[in-house]
Amino acid sequence: MREYNLSISGNSYIVSLIKVTDEEVVAEVNGVEHTVTINEIKTLSPAEYMPHCETQPSSMVTPIQPGQSPVSPSPVAVVGNGLISSPIPGHILELCVSVGEKVLEGQKILVLEAMKLENIITAHRAGVVKKILVRQGDAVTHGQGMVEIG
Repeated sequence: MREYNLSISGNSYIVSLIKVTDEEVVAEVNGVEHTVTINEIKTLSPAEYMPHCETQPSSMVTPIQPGQSPVSPSPVAVVGNGLISSPIPGHILELCVSVGEKVLEGQKILVLEAMKLENIITAHRAGVVKKILVRQGDAVTHGQGMVEIG
């Protein structure tokens, strides 16, 4: 479980996400547990949820700077031997590897935006990137394959 210290309109909140599914989010806010029912999930293009930003090609993506937005390493769902799948629904913000590249266990593979948080997806083992199944800006669903490492 992760704990976030947030400020909204000058008010401070301590938020712990206890459970997140496609149906509901259970969060503790300042010591009080809340269950939020999700009625609908829409996949928005970057232009729809960030109309003030220009979409950049992945080669021009600026590295994440401290203080820009919450960033957290995410648990990685691995299907089969080397397919890294999305642990949560979201959008691909940045691809950090290319096909044929050697990677180390724990190396950053991509950045996945979900619920306004940037999640760093890392390699679950050392190997070579065999396939990249997503592109920057793509929407992914829970369990969708993103990168295959052999």
